[in-house]
Amino acid sequence: MTNLRNFHEGEAQLQAESGVDTAAFDAMADQGFKPESRDSEARFVNDRTFSVAATIDDSGQPWASPLFGTAGDLFEVLDATTVRICAPTVPGDPLFENIRAEAALGVLYFDPSLRRRSKSIGTAEVAGDGSITYRMHRHFGICNKYIFKRTHKPSTEPDTTSVRAEQTVRAKRLSDDDRAQLAQADTVFLASFHTKHGADPTHRGGPAGFISVIDDTTISLPDYTGNGMFQTLGNLVLDDRIGFVSVDFNTGRTIHITGNGAVTASPDSDPFSQRTLTITIDQIRTSWHQPGNWTDIEAFDLRPGLINPATPYL
Repeated sequence: MTNLRNFHEGEAQLQAESGVDTAAFDAMADQGFKPESRDSEARFVNDRTFSVAATIDDSGQPWASPLFGTAGDLFEVLDATTVRICAPTVPGDPLFENIRAEAALGVLYFDPSLRRRSKSIGTAEVAGDGSITYRMHRHFGICNKYIFKRTHKPSTEPDTTSVRAEQTVRAKRLSDDDRAQLAQADTVFLASFHTKHGADPTHRGGPAGFISVIDDTTISLPDYTGNGMFQTLGNLVLDDRIGFVSVDFNTGRTIHITGNGAVTASPDSDPFSQRTLTITIDQIRTSWHQPGNWTDIEAFDLRPGLINPATPYL
């Protein structure tokens, strides 16, 4: 399809394979894909204390970065299409260097306590005071599937991430600490890129252990049934480069992975997903953020019969 307004050919291909009427979906998306945020969406953005950014480096490789801060300070909606972001510079995290090199920025605004998320895609620049001026060309809400329900109280202490600068790591292979962290992860985030649509951040959730470490340079995760847009996997059809980030919400230890993603059919032994995403690792960075305090509310319940596998809609 060449006359789509909201989806590109990679997304349309996977939608067709899944039985989605892409033309009808594209027309419906006109109501959701807007270049600006409405008042209720602006309030949601302003109140966020945790979100995730997608950027690309000077070679076009996507990266994902967590954003932590206090409500009203981390994000400030300046107008319907412009957001000011005040996030600390964290050693090892490529966020600022990528924005300076390539302006593409996508942000996933994330509130696990409400199982609510929205996404914007646009461009950004780093201002003289170290803040980020972000101009959106697409903003929309996303379904609430697979979000582990937990609350967040941000840190109000002075930023101490610099004291852990010596603990930042660049590597090509997963360490034992990386493996242990991924084995316990129930929430991770991905970054992909499309030349027209931009840098795209997304969430992936599942029961602890849903990330499989195949070997020191390969990980995989199931792709549970989502909203049918196939934005991430559609991007990978056209450009298989991908970013991945795992945050330890207790310690702030953050694993940034970039590499190449391949999508295959899930094994018959997995009743909850149709596809598996396998990531071949190219680079690994470890950074340390101030995560604040997180409180788990509702664990995953992965069992047949749920309308939304792994977590209810409530």
